This record gives sequence, C-alpha cells and structure tokens, in this order.
Amino acid sequence: MTTPADTATRIRRATIQDTATVTSILAAAFQDGDLAPWLIPDELLRRRTYPRYFAMLAEHAIEHGHVDVIGDRAAAFWYNVGAEPTSTIDDYDQRLAAITGPALHRFQALDEAMHTHHPRDPHTYLAFLAVIPDRQSQGHGSALLSHRHAELDRQRCSSYLEATGAKNSALYARHGYQPLGPYPITADGPNLHPMWRAFITTT
Repeated sequence: MTTPADTATRIRRATIQDTATVTSILAAAFQDGDLAPWLIPDELLRRRTYPRYFAMLAEHAIEHGHVDVIGDRAAAFWYNVGAEPTSTIDDYDQRLAAITGPALHRFQALDEAMHTHHPRDPHTYLAFLAVIPDRQSQGHGSALLSHRHAELDRQRCSSYLEATGAKNSALYARHGYQPLGPYPITADGPNLHPMWRAFITTT
C-alpha cells in the first residue's frame, strides 16, 4: 500500500523532457473538471482541445515557473509573482485562438476574470494542481502541496490559488488556505474561489 510519505519521496521537478507527460496529466485531470462543461460543452471537442491547450501551458510553466510531478500521475504548476511582470507566452492570443476555436471567448473570459482579481502583493501562485482521475483521493495532491509549502515557508513566501469547486476548496483549506470570497467568471458563468495561504513561521 502506498502511503503519503512514499508518494512524497517520488516528487521531482519537471524538465522540458517531461512536457508530454505533464500535458497528459492535466488533460486527463481536467477533462471532466468543474469548469470543463462551461469552457467546452462538447465532450469530444474538449478531448481534442485540452491536450493542445495544456501543452502550451506546460511548456511555459516548465521553462518559466516551477512544475513538480509524481511520475505520470500528478503535477503542480507554481509561479513566483513579484514586483517584476511574470513572463508571458509568446503569441499567446493567436495560439489560444487557434487551439480553442469556437470556445475562445470563454477562455478569454476566464483569463480576464483571473487577471482582474489576482492579488498584487508578492506571492507564489499555484496555477494548476492536477491528478489523473484513477489516482485521485490517494494523497498525491496533498503530497505536492506539502512538498512545495515546506520550501515556501522557509522562504517566508505566501501563496495564492483559484479553486474551482467545493471539493478542491476543502483540500486547500486543509493545507492552510483561507477563502477570499468567490467571484463569477462571467455574469452567467461559474464561480472561482480565490484562496490565500500565509507562510508559516517555523522558528
């Protein structure tokens, strides 16, 4: 039986050679996620779109952020957000349009809502925490969070995320995140649930 401690020992930082693996983790994890039916209602179109979308994000996060993985089962994307602007994806608008097609307006609305509500104080941003469906509820997400939080606490750095529903909000709350109050992506769209974790002083 795998324990959380066993899982934690297999966490490593992803490299560019892991792009395909990280992409497949995110595409599988979010295929039926909280936002999926709103972003791309057609399940088959979503299945074709998500790998290309997450490949674009994975490549950028591995190069410019910090991506931890547990084998081919789980991944977490982190970005340091400070006084300097965060690196952006080259030709993002054009690439997003080519990838998402008729769903473009909803991906743009999601980006705009998150940008508008994003805190301006320096922090580390958890952009994605993903576990493939048949490995969920086995401690992988908690292991990835605890692993990174230990380093952030040493650095005295707080962290921020947007939860997409009650289940992952509860997970993040167990790891010290406090809700900041939900906001809708659009007037008739689903809510995001921003949360903030203040670093823990250990001395």
